[in-house]
Amino acid sequence: MQYPHVFLRSAAVFSAIAAFFSIPWTLAGANISLLCLVLAWLLAGDWRQRWDAARGNAVSLPLLALYAIILLGAVYTTAPWRVVLDHWLKYDKLLLMVIAISLLAQDEKTRERCWTAFTIAALFTLASSYLSIWWRLPWSRAQTLGWGGDHSVFKDYITQSVLMALLMLRGLYLALRANVAWQRGAWLAVAALAFVCNTQLLYGRTGYVATAVAVLAFVLALVPVRRWWMALALVAVLLAGAVLLSPTIVPRVALGLKELGEVPETTTSIGPRLYFLHYGLDLFWQKPWLGWGTGAYHGEFCRIATTPEWCAAGSFHPHNQFLFFMIEHGIPGLLAFAAVFAAALWQAARMERLDRAVAFAFVGVACVGSLTHSGIWLANEGLAYSFGLVLVLTAPLRPCAKAQAGVPA
Repeated sequence: MQYPHVFLRSAAVFSAIAAFFSIPWTLAGANISLLCLVLAWLLAGDWRQRWDAARGNAVSLPLLALYAIILLGAVYTTAPWRVVLDHWLKYDKLLLMVIAISLLAQDEKTRERCWTAFTIAALFTLASSYLSIWWRLPWSRAQTLGWGGDHSVFKDYITQSVLMALLMLRGLYLALRANVAWQRGAWLAVAALAFVCNTQLLYGRTGYVATAVAVLAFVLALVPVRRWWMALALVAVLLAGAVLLSPTIVPRVALGLKELGEVPETTTSIGPRLYFLHYGLDLFWQKPWLGWGTGAYHGEFCRIATTPEWCAAGSFHPHNQFLFFMIEHGIPGLLAFAAVFAAALWQAARMERLDRAVAFAFVGVACVGSLTHSGIWLANEGLAYSFGLVLVLTAPLRPCAKAQAGVPA
């Protein structure tokens, strides 16, 4: 009777690896893999062991609490049930993260295989971005030629910038762990190419900020506090060089600053975010304690939008995940989402030095994405952030941290 359980556990592991391979390039493939993962995980049994593995990770309980709030938001929502169901499905990533954590947290071999699967897919994406400088690749979504502009491949430029930031961190990690000179040089080259891709070949300001935050957090996590001034100076020089050499950063930042001083228009990028923030906070203060309920944002925003054009522009999502939860779930939603990041930082703080640096850096990337976009709610970005966090937050803890958490060494 043991054989079916062994087979199902292996199927769950294989599905997880397939999901990490699919996330950088195909949403359909990722969804199919995740469905297989859920089915195999549910049928495989060993519930107590899996729950203990998930509970040992600090981020699991805040994720479950946040999803519980989303479920309860259906009780008092002003949205129709079809919208509520859509939100439950969009936020199922929170549950999928806990399932993936239960698989990867105590199985370092599976975690490394998932990292390898992601890295292979991300490397192909990176190579395609550079090749698209000279050739129009049939699988590339952007058909821009030449240096600069948008060279995103399978995903939009915001999602690809998140994936490249994670690849950059992985390259730095493997370079610093390598004992052979050529391997160290190869992974440093991968990290450098991913950095250049985000700053020179992609068009999103979110990606620029996320990359800067990732580099800064990674370096500061490795350097002693007494030498932070030197690290900050070196990072500042690196980022300044990237800005000066980029054909897109300066014009995009200048456009953003120009939009800050103008009346918001639906056709700009910064203007709508300011408009959504203003009217989103208005909705929040109308119902701060519980919010308007799951899925209610879309209809409530159109109720207070000043024109039909603004309703059409902003009813999809408010371009801010924190604001999204505040409007729909009030203070409990905000606190639960903030608790996810606080728990992620606490989990990272208990890791070994290099793992801690990678985790701190990618948590910073996810926080930037949540402040500038509805990163968890959106399909492609949500998978990139959610499962990127799973990879970095399931690294082994330091022995003393394991003992304190009650995790077997």
